[in-house]
Parts: sequence; C-alpha cells; structure tokens
Amino acid sequence: MWPEIFDFFSTTIAVACCSAAIKLADDYLDKDYDAIAGKTNWADIFDKGTMLYAMFLLALSAGINASLALSLFLGSYIVGMFSTMHDKFPSRLNGFQESLVAFTVGIVLLGWSKMLFALSFVCAIQLFDDYIDAHSDCLSGQRNLVNRYGKMECLLVGSVCTLVAFGQNEQLFIPTLVGTAIVYLLSLRLNKVRL
Repeated sequence: MWPEIFDFFSTTIAVACCSAAIKLADDYLDKDYDAIAGKTNWADIFDKGTMLYAMFLLALSAGINASLALSLFLGSYIVGMFSTMHDKFPSRLNGFQESLVAFTVGIVLLGWSKMLFALSFVCAIQLFDDYIDAHSDCLSGQRNLVNRYGKMECLLVGSVCTLVAFGQNEQLFIPTLVGTAIVYLLSLRLNKVRL
C-alpha cells in the first residue's frame, strides 16, 4: 500500500514540476501576446529568471521521474510546434522537421509507449486549453487550434487523445492529470490575485 501511495505522490510532484517548467517556458515565449490580451503571464513575475526557474523545475522533475519528465517535455515541444509547422527555426529546420526529430529522439531514449502516452496527454491538454483561451487568443492574434479548426473538432480530438493516454497507461494517467491540474489551478489563482 505505502509503495503505491509514494509512487502516486512522487509522480504527481514530478508532473507538477514539469508542468510548471513548461508553463514558464511557454509564458516566456508568449509574453507579448499575453500582454495584448491582458492575461497573467508568469514571465512578468519571474522576469529574467523565468528560463532559469524553468530549467531548475525540469531538472527537479527529471530527478524524481526522468522518463516521465522528459517524455512530457518532448511531447510539449512537439505539440507546441503544431501551429508553426512551416515556420523556419534557427536550426534551419521547419516546425514539422523539428517535431519529427524530437519524436524520434523520444522513442529512441524513452520508448514508443512512453512517448505515445506523453504526446496524447499533452495534445489533449493543449486542445482543451485552446478551447478555454479561444477568445483571448483571437484578440491577441495568438495562434490557437480551436480558432483554426473549430470548437467541436478540437473537443472531439482532445477527448480521443485523453482516451488514448488513459488506455496507454492507466496507472500513470491519474497522477499526471493531478500534477497538471495543480499547476493549472495555481495559474488561475495567480491570475485572480493579480486582477
């Protein structure tokens, strides 16, 4: 009983740290868009330390559960490229090519099963988040999958991705969802405090 409880809480903490790291990195990149939309941005709070805190939290997450932290990070990297598939990056690769490289690296290092779980879970979270942020993202000109493909389509795909993630690893799904929810609720709380 105790080992299962310990595994649940350690996994939840690892996911919360990883989610916070991804949130910090995302807010750092979206700082200008969020300012236009009037959204709370963690990069405004942590300023120049934003990326350092993101790296620290990712390292902490990997120290607790390396394969999960890295697969979620790579999954987030891939999903983050969905709206920039044709854009060129400093690597001289476009978004699609960088996604393919990240996915291949993830499969080689972490295995097909872990990457499928992470990618489907992150994709579901992104689609549901885009659904919630559709209006503010439209106002700020930020790319949003819901505004691009439609509300019902994104909700349907998000639901399918959720089922795929759950089917891929039932034991990992709940603590991963809880860890992600903690950071999301913390973000909402921070938004209310700053308003």
